[in-house]
Amino acid sequence: MQVKHKKQALRIACTTAIATTSLGLLGAENVSSERLESILVIGDGSATYNRTLAGSLDVIGRDELEYEHVRDTLELFSKVPGVYLSRFNQGIINTDISIRGFAGDGSSPHAKLIIDGIPSNLHNGYNELDQLFPMGIESIEVFKGTSDPRYGLQNVAGNYNVASRSDVGTTTLNATVDTFGARELQAYTGLETGKLTQNYFIGFREGEGYRDRTDLAKLSASGRWFYQLTNSSTLAFIARHASYEGDAPGYLSADVVRQTPQSSASFANQDGGNKTTDHYSLHYDNAFSEAVQFSLKAYWQNFERERWVRFSEAGALTNRFDDQDMSGAIANLNWQISDTWALNVGADVENQDILEQRFGTIGQSRERDVNNVGRNRQYSFDTQGAFVQIENTFSDFLTWNVGVRADRLDGDFVQFNAAGVANPRNMFDFGTIVQPSLNIFLSPVDGVTVFGNYGRSFQHPFGADAYTSGNVNARDVSINDGWELGVRWDLTDDLQARISYWQQDASDEFISIDDTASNIGATNRDGIDGGLSLNLSDKASLWANFTTVNSEIVRPSDSLQNAIGNEIRSIPDFTASVGAQYQFTPAISGRIHIDSQGDYYVNENNLGGKFGDYTILNAVLEYSTNWGRVNFQLNNATDEFFEYVFDFGETGIDTIHSPTDGVNASVSFTLDFS
Repeated sequence: MQVKHKKQALRIACTTAIATTSLGLLGAENVSSERLESILVIGDGSATYNRTLAGSLDVIGRDELEYEHVRDTLELFSKVPGVYLSRFNQGIINTDISIRGFAGDGSSPHAKLIIDGIPSNLHNGYNELDQLFPMGIESIEVFKGTSDPRYGLQNVAGNYNVASRSDVGTTTLNATVDTFGARELQAYTGLETGKLTQNYFIGFREGEGYRDRTDLAKLSASGRWFYQLTNSSTLAFIARHASYEGDAPGYLSADVVRQTPQSSASFANQDGGNKTTDHYSLHYDNAFSEAVQFSLKAYWQNFERERWVRFSEAGALTNRFDDQDMSGAIANLNWQISDTWALNVGADVENQDILEQRFGTIGQSRERDVNNVGRNRQYSFDTQGAFVQIENTFSDFLTWNVGVRADRLDGDFVQFNAAGVANPRNMFDFGTIVQPSLNIFLSPVDGVTVFGNYGRSFQHPFGADAYTSGNVNARDVSINDGWELGVRWDLTDDLQARISYWQQDASDEFISIDDTASNIGATNRDGIDGGLSLNLSDKASLWANFTTVNSEIVRPSDSLQNAIGNEIRSIPDFTASVGAQYQFTPAISGRIHIDSQGDYYVNENNLGGKFGDYTILNAVLEYSTNWGRVNFQLNNATDEFFEYVFDFGETGIDTIHSPTDGVNASVSFTLDFS
């Protein structure tokens, strides 16, 4: 990105902040002083969220989630400012999401997924959210930035916090069919008996998709049991099982994808796979006093995936199998020392026990010839982290908090060849990784919050690239320093807006392309992040957001000397969303959602052109009755063509393409019992 563009972006943010502050002065008499925060809420504002983070923090409530019916649960994030989706549409490898100028194709782990307080990323950073269905989710909270000290591993550019439903006194059943032949059932119930609260959910979806060979069968079942031990303490247990089996249509060439976007690649006629997730966690919470709160979580979960994939006509069918056991514990203590001072401390440990296998095949049978064993690895990856954060409410004008986090990584690794001979390795000595953070809130007038943050995070090599067979450190973690400056404006109770400028610099960024790891060098990312939420009347509401992303390789690695000043692959230059809701009658309501994304280069040399831009229109019409609701949903109403594009090399010549869904519709019936 050119320096003048950076200055223009910063000037826009600062000018907007000044203008917004001035407008706040004009409307100050209409609002009352509240706790300073920079949060925007889309939908039901009753969700709980972290109020100590100054930056781009967004929350989507259940009313904006449960009416959605999606093949991949990560599609729900399309409403969040600055979140962009990579839609692979390849069976169990279907979608991933990204923020803050990082790629979503698995090359660069960068965001932490948290479900009910428990880390839920795979080892390589992929987000496994197919274990949940939309109707079983209470809220989604997204924080973009580096100033959250609660998490270390994979918290490079921010985190996604997902809360499952826990409301009681209700039972809901939902049935859906769509134009692709998919059938979906969801059921939730919440019960409260004395000191015991129980929550149960089950969801099932099967059917075809837009393209040939996109059949799937998806199941999720979960239970939550919360017991009130005393007036000040609770003990909870959460269990969840999910499975997903799907065919994959394969990738198409640039010519074929435009001519027959619904086709399946002929060489991919055996592509597909299955995955399962099992999760168990214990949650203990205790209020020692009104000022001191303590929580302890312990968990075990397993992610298992088996995939048959052939990426091109020239390639060969391979079998990929991953089995990942993850266990850990998380402790937090919050002490409200006085009316103006608070202390938050925490510690966490996690062990990952991982089996990774890649085999050549004859048909769908593994070929164990020594030349056809691409990967046969078993290793552990251990993390220990702790943080301390001090918060001070200096006055109605100023609130700040400062924190520091430290993490250590450890583990062991064994690579087996076809004959079963082991090649052990040791993890690189990354040392203690220290990450300071700062969040500041200023309120020049009622209804206006000027906020800023600074933080440091780290990106680690993963898989075999975190280990060495010698005593020399060939790799190190990449240190990321980021900051953000912005303003949130509450002109009235019905209008909230936020805009900010952010920047993040990496010392030596690590990426992995088709199992080949490299460091692309020092990188810079920056952009504008803005959004608003507006209640127009008792019948109408509106929300909108827009973000820009600029990425640049500022000091390339030895292998990418020609890439200085280039953009990083797979990162769209903007995202935008607009949503509106209108209550036509007491029984009939409508929603529209327009989602747009810019294009991106597919390699660091920026060759072959840009791909991936789109603008999609979705609409929903809902009719409420005395027994429930009928929901009509139209997706991609204008039949926009859009695709995911990937380049294994740096030339942009032999790109592979995966088109996503054309126009489609669904109808749902929901029964509510209370």
